[in-house]
This record gives sequence, structure tokens and C-alpha cells, in this order.
Amino acid sequence: MKVTLAQLNPTVGDIQGNLAKVEQTLSLCRKDSPDLVIFPELFLVGYPPRDLLERPSFIAMVQQAVEKLLEVSQQYDQSGIIIGAPQPSHQPSGKGLHNSALLIYQGELLFSQAKSLLPTYDVFDEPRYFEPGTEDPLVRFKDNTLGISVCEDAWNDPALWPRPSYSYDPIEVMAKNGADLIINIAASPFHRGKERLRYNIVQSHASKHQIPFLFVNQVGANDELIFDGRSIGADGDGNPIVVFPSFQEHVQTISIDQAGVPSSYQPQEEIESVYQALVLGVR
Repeated sequence: MKVTLAQLNPTVGDIQGNLAKVEQTLSLCRKDSPDLVIFPELFLVGYPPRDLLERPSFIAMVQQAVEKLLEVSQQYDQSGIIIGAPQPSHQPSGKGLHNSALLIYQGELLFSQAKSLLPTYDVFDEPRYFEPGTEDPLVRFKDNTLGISVCEDAWNDPALWPRPSYSYDPIEVMAKNGADLIINIAASPFHRGKERLRYNIVQSHASKHQIPFLFVNQVGANDELIFDGRSIGADGDGNPIVVFPSFQEHVQTISIDQAGVPSSYQPQEEIESVYQALVLGVR
């Protein structure tokens, strides 16, 4: 399977502008004939959308954008699209929304996966806006069985990330249920040393379950948050197929059947990463 990873910089609240970025990316990568094109967490609205999510008119605009993307997908009938967007939970009580990953293909919404683990530590307050997903089913797409997850769902690894401690591991559930490719779409903010931590978490999941793992992160700066990108594709042994550059947009198509190169990952020097984060934030 050929997969395009789209590490892009969405603008919070600019639904039409973010949708235009999706259309532009699909047009640019068409020459590669990807089976999947993957965008980051909540890409249609930007992260973090905060109290915009409490406006019914804003959610209605999101739904209109999803409908438009269904139409657009018919122009790219060989490529599925995975993208993050808030979606109605259709529950009689609660917040009324899920933080979801959508799989769109040939004009249809094939699959929607709600984020299961909603963080409340550090800069995060997702339970204020979202209901957690309660199931982590798989979806068959072309010749692969996909486990699709959203950011924090990949962070239940007490050995590498001891806080917080969750009783449920969505990635482990997907792997045990037969996924042969794990995809994690994210809006994972930067802090000093986090790049290496994220890489270790991706490598740990891939090697533990012997399944290729794709991590697609956003890049940019919103309010006090900076996103460094550094998206990763790892093979089933945890070796990197590709590691995207830091602090810049980048789109690249890879094959998940490609073997990674052991010991090819080189983390950015911490002082250099802090400098680039400051430059990006000011810019």
C-alpha cells in the first residue's frame, strides 16, 4: 500500500482554508497514485479549536465541509482520505461531540473512529468538549486491515510516558484484533525532548506488535502552542521508513511494505529544536 503523509499547518477556525489545503494536497500527490492520504488530528478546524466547538453554527460548517470533502473524494477514486474533524456523538447526553478520524473514499464516509483517551494534563482539556470513544474497531480498506487512532490513543505506554496512567490501551486492542497497519493522526505539541519521546513510543508500538505504524502530526503555532511535525513511518520491526523534518510543512508518499533502516533516526539537537520552535512561534 502506498500512503501519502501530509504534515501541514491548519489555521484554527478557518474551515474553508483548511479544506482548500486538503484539496491542494490531493491534487499535488495525485501523480504518486496513493492508496491513502493522511491528514492530522482535527485538521478541518485546526487544533486546538477550544470554545468554537460550543457554537452550533461552527459545527454545522464542519459538517458542510465534510460533505464537500465527500464530493471532492470522487475526483480521486483510487485514494482514501483519513482526516481529523469533530463529529456528533449521537448520544442523548454528554458533550455531544467526538474527536474523530474519518476515512473517506469514493464519495462515501466509510469509517469514523472517535478518540478514546482524552487528555486533561498540561495544556489539554479535551473532556470539556468531547465524549470519549468506547470502541476501537478495525476497518478493511483495499488489502489491509487498518487500526485508526487519534493522538493520545497511542500514549498509553507507562514505561515511556508514565503520566497519565490509563487502564485501556487502544493500540494493543487493535493489534490483538488483527490490524496489519496502525495509523495515528495527531496534534502533538512541542516541548524540549518530546521528539525523541514520540519516536520511542512509535517504535515501541511497531516492534511490540510487529505492525507498521504511521504517525502524522500537524505543524505550526496556535496561541501558546507550537507543533513541530516530525511525522514518522515505521516498519513492523520499529525501524524508520521515514522521519519528516521539524517545524515545516512536508508531504511525502511512502510504501508501508518498504523495510525501514535500523539506527537511521537522528533526533534534532535540543538547543536547535528550541531555537527553531521560537523562530516558528514568532513568525
